[in-house]
Amino acid sequence: MYAVKRDIYQGSDGVQVDSLSSVKGFVELSEAERIAANCGGRVIRIFPKPKRVIKPVKNNQKWMRGENK
Repeated sequence: MYAVKRDIYQGSDGVQVDSLSSVKGFVELSEAERIAANCGGRVIRIFPKPKRVIKPVKNNQKWMRGENK
């Protein structure tokens, strides 16, 4: 994925944001380059965060989590 960066990032609704979590990501490089040329920014490559895997709770840990009902 690609994003357009100026001094700060361009969000999905066109408003400038300073966080990568709310940035508008482009799948195609050509689309990101067109937007960057239009607003005077540059294209950077972003990597989506991997989803966190929730481990199953062991029986001896349930009392710590308050699940022993």
